This record gives sequence, structure tokens and C-alpha cells, in this order.
Amino acid sequence: MKKTSIFLRSLTAAWLLLALGGIPEVCAQTFKSNPYPVRISDIPRPTAPAELHITDLKFSDALGNQNELLDAEEAVEVRFTLVNRGRGNAYRTRLQVESTVPIREVTYAATQEIGDLAAGQSRPVVLKLQASRSVATADLALHLTVKEANGFDSDPAVVRFRSEAFQAPLLAVADAVFTNNEGEGKLVLGKIVTLDLLIQNRGQGVARKTKIEIACPPQVFPAGESTFDLGDMNPNDSKRITYEFFANKLYTGTDIGLQIQATESYGEYGFRSTQRVSLDKSLAKTQTLQVAGQQTSKVAITDVALRADVDRNIPQVGTPNPNRYALVIGNEDYASRQTGLATESNVPFARNDAQVVRSYFSRTLGVPESQIDMKLDATRGEMDQAIDRLSKIIKNTEGKAEVMVYYAGHGLPDESGEAYLIPVDVSGGNVRMGVKLAEVYRRLTEFPAERVTVFLDACFSGGARATELLAMARGVKIVPRSGSLEGNLVVFTATSGEQSALPFVEQQHGIFTYFLLKFWQERSGGGTFLDLANHLKSKVGLESVRTNNKEQNPQVLYSTGVADAWQSWIFNE
Repeated sequence: MKKTSIFLRSLTAAWLLLALGGIPEVCAQTFKSNPYPVRISDIPRPTAPAELHITDLKFSDALGNQNELLDAEEAVEVRFTLVNRGRGNAYRTRLQVESTVPIREVTYAATQEIGDLAAGQSRPVVLKLQASRSVATADLALHLTVKEANGFDSDPAVVRFRSEAFQAPLLAVADAVFTNNEGEGKLVLGKIVTLDLLIQNRGQGVARKTKIEIACPPQVFPAGESTFDLGDMNPNDSKRITYEFFANKLYTGTDIGLQIQATESYGEYGFRSTQRVSLDKSLAKTQTLQVAGQQTSKVAITDVALRADVDRNIPQVGTPNPNRYALVIGNEDYASRQTGLATESNVPFARNDAQVVRSYFSRTLGVPESQIDMKLDATRGEMDQAIDRLSKIIKNTEGKAEVMVYYAGHGLPDESGEAYLIPVDVSGGNVRMGVKLAEVYRRLTEFPAERVTVFLDACFSGGARATELLAMARGVKIVPRSGSLEGNLVVFTATSGEQSALPFVEQQHGIFTYFLLKFWQERSGGGTFLDLANHLKSKVGLESVRTNNKEQNPQVLYSTGVADAWQSWIFNE
């Protein structure tokens, strides 16, 4: 009988386990997310790729006071539409949320299930955030990514917003006036007296559910309401209440003290006070209290931006210079071009870097739009062709060309330490299939030019023989000595030595690129090359330590021919 009971209990437990979905085969965990149990056998194999996009991203303060801030004790929402633009279905999608800066006293779901999304389908997604009373005033940012079970994740999106620390209300009596409506001029026992009170919120926070209660001493009686509900009072709001009372002829005091108690929802920012009137004091005759309206202080509204400040308000300066030419390359997506690479091997924000740099070249630095060649996720062939085309332009402008080249992307050294820019179709195991940096410099200076300026948001990222590219290091080892450069060439590099050039996640740029753009924005494209060098040295070094806890020190390389001249060159002259 005992063995039968044990068998039945075991059978029941097994049946319950199967009913609940069985034992998960894999505990998948990606990029600081919480463990996400997935049964591999339950995930349909893809027949075509899904392509997830986060669109219509919005910050909604409709649940709160609609000031576009996350105030203390307030709930807000981040809303977006998830769209599958691919030909294949997306399975078991889930929202992954990470803070790019420490976010304390704000509650939100780090992961949120969205579900399957068929090809061409879209679905609204709402992320709720709740701030506690202890939240601090700060600029905050959330990094949003939609993960998909077969690895077809969305590109990340960043929401930047501001939290506001708790602002306390402070209720007070702004004014108090006793009047005798009988017109006799003094408080007379047995006659009605009126107390007009002006209650004001002198704090910076909203006083919610404000209530005033007035109590009389013995032998004094209210002639009307003793409790007054004032509702919510914004900072600087004032409200008038009128209280009527009388004393009988048994009252023996020389004055009458009324106890005033003000309360609000927190139970901490009200008051208790006593308003006294003397029996001998002259009172106003049939006085009407005229209360001047108190203008409510306007709450400052802070814009919520989905783009960095340097992406907006790009200076438009002067007339394009017909002698200026530019090549802009932003290599971000390596994973989709190479088998076996995860999305972590991509270069965060390199495409955005390139696109915004192009805008500054055309609007701020005077490069005609038609003379800017931009390549996003460039292959080896595309990079070779673009560099060759620029070399031929220099050749045919008879030394008048002013050329600017910008590159954001991976790079690696070969076994001898020679640096290569890495196209998106070249793997880390075939470094020499990349574009040799020294060859780029040679081709740019093969023919005379007025000046050639190169900006490299790239660095050495951690291993000459790496078989895969790294996500957070933006990978080229820049080691050419200034004596090895020819022509009128100046190179601004993101790092020194073997440091890593890191992304500035809050601003959706590389740190080097962000402060490069900031320099041009603040000076409307002006400033000398030396000014830029000093700006990058001070800003990038500090921000890299603050943001990523790693040193990053930009440097300037230049040819011997311009050693005495480059510092005084002006960008927009």
C-alpha cells in the first residue's frame, strides 16, 4: 500500500510538471537581462528573416501632471509600435530595458513579453515607469531593445527624459480678517462674527486633498460650516474661506481663539494655528474681503528628445566652397554580413555618426552636398572605390582641393601591427583583406591638395588575432608616426596607443564623434585645428572615464610638411 501511494504521488508530480510546460531545456540570458527560460524545441525554425523595428517612440505623461517630466510619485509611460518588416515571422519577442545611467527610485519591468509577430504585422507596446517619493532630479535614459527567439533582434532605441525630485507643498495662512456683519464695530456676545481666511500653498509641490477644519472654544458656536475641502492647490495657489461664529453670554474670556487645522494628502505639510479676536477690538463694519487672484507659477517643461543635442540645431553657415570634398563611412552592421557573428559584434551608432557628420560637412563646413560621398556599412569593394574616386578628384583639382574623410567602424591590426580599416564583409580572422590605413593615407596624399583632414572614430579593440569583432570597442590601432605621413595631411584619432574608442550611449554617438560635432556646433564651424585638438583632449578623456570607467585620449597626427602650420588652420574659412 505504501509503495502504491509513493508511486501515485510521483505520477501526480510528473503530470503537474508536464502540465506546466516541462523542464526548460535552456536558460537564455542576453546583455544583462534577467534569465529567460526557453524551450528550444518550442521555437519554430525561421523560413525567412524577421526584421523588427521600434517606431513611433513616445514619452507619455498623460497619467500624471502632463509636464513631460517623471515627477516623484508619478507614473508615466513609454510607448512605441513594434513593426515586423521582414518576410519571416518573429517569435517570442520581448522588450529588454536597461538604464544607460543609474536610475534609482524608478520602477519598471526590465523585461516584458510581447509575443509572436507575423511578417508585416505591428503591435503597440507600453512600458510603465513609476517614480517613488525619493526620486532625485536627474537626466535619465533607457536603452530599449526587442529580443527575438531566433536572434532577429531590433536595433536599439534610447529614450532620454528628466526626473524631478519631490517638491513639498507648504500650507499657510496668508491673511485673516474678522468682520462684524451687524455693523456694530466690536465683537458683541450673541452676535455673528465672520472670519475670512486666505489659505496659500507656499511650497513648490502640489497640496492634494487640502482640508481646513476650524474648532471653537467652549461657549462659542459655529454659525455654518466648520470643515472646508479645498481640493488640490498648486504652488502659489490661494483660496478664501469664510467662517461664521458667535459666542453666548456665558463666555467669560477677553478674546476668542479659533483653532485652525490644515491638512493635505501627505499629512506632513499642513499647519495648526490659532486666530484670535479681542472682545474690545474694533472690527470692520460690514467689510467685504476682496482677494486678488494669485497667478499660478508656470511649471517649466523640459523637452524629451530622441536625438542627441548635436543632432539638432546644426548651424547653417555661409556659401558652399566648390573646392571642398568629403568621404564619410559609417560601418555598423557586421553581424548581418558575416556568418556566426552576434549583434554584439556591431559598432553601436556608427551609422548615426556618419549621417550627422555628413550634415555638419554640408551645412556647417561648406562642403557642397553633391561633393560628399557617404557609405553606410561599406564592403571592401565600396571602400576601395570611394577612396580611389577621392584620389582622382584630388589629382584633377590641381592642388586646390580641401578634403575631409570621416570613418567610424571596426579596425584591427595584423600580426605585424599594421592597422586596417575593416569593411563589413571582412572578418576579424582575415584582417589583411581589410583596407590598410597606411595605403589610405598614401592615396589621399599621392597628388597635391590644399589640405587633407581625416577623422577616425576607431581604435585597437583587444586582440590582433581575434576571430570576431567586439561590440564596445570601435577597433583600429592607430600607430603611424607623424614622420610617416606625407602631403598636407592631419589626422584626428579617437584614442592613443591601445585604448578603446567607446560609444556615448546617452547621446547615441561615439564619444569622440559627439564632442567633434559639439565643437562645430558651438563654434558654428569655426575654430582652429589646435582648438579642436584641445577640446577633444579635455572633453573625451573626462567623459570616457565618467561614462565607461575607461581612459580614452584622442591624439593628432600630422605630416612633416605641415608641422608648423596645421595648428592655425581654420575649419570654416
